[in-house]
Amino acid sequence: MDVLRANTDQHFFMQQPYGVLMGAQMILSLVILILFFFAPFLYEGTSLAILVSSVLLLYSIVQNVLHVFGIQRRAVNLLGRQLYFPPAFVVFVFAAFGAVGMAISSLIVFIGFIDSLRFKVTLIIVYALLSLSCAALTAVCTRILMLMFRAAPNGKVLGLMGVVLEGDRAIRVNGPGGPSQAAQQFPVNPV
Repeated sequence: MDVLRANTDQHFFMQQPYGVLMGAQMILSLVILILFFFAPFLYEGTSLAILVSSVLLLYSIVQNVLHVFGIQRRAVNLLGRQLYFPPAFVVFVFAAFGAVGMAISSLIVFIGFIDSLRFKVTLIIVYALLSLSCAALTAVCTRILMLMFRAAPNGKVLGLMGVVLEGDRAIRVNGPGGPSQAAQQFPVNPV
């Protein structure tokens, strides 16, 4: 427990840009799911927004716990072998999934908003808030995707397997051992 306490980053969610964006991704996913729970009527196709939001929420909770406790910087000894989990590459993959999925979901929910204009006021308010929340989550996922692509060494996305995210920067490492020689020759773009 002392090892986790020594590596914790208690100010992760206050650091720009990664900490704030990853926290916003988690909160907006939760807000979308809560709004769908209280919606008086669900239009056909909104299940895509529910699916994408719930996947992003589960992923965000796990990823943020890894970042807060500093586990994303460490290698795990599993069955006598060193296992290094590439957090930056996983963030890139889920940000791409979220950006595409939430862009489509935003259009579906916006069509639902336009159709709800002929019904009760509560339905109009819920779908207006859902439209704004889905659009905001699309923007957050797209911003994370752009930052991750900028952090990729030499623009190669597979190079993100050796990048570790902190709240305010991306650091190139040589696996679990520390900074590599390539990190000094080709520094990661500061963001």
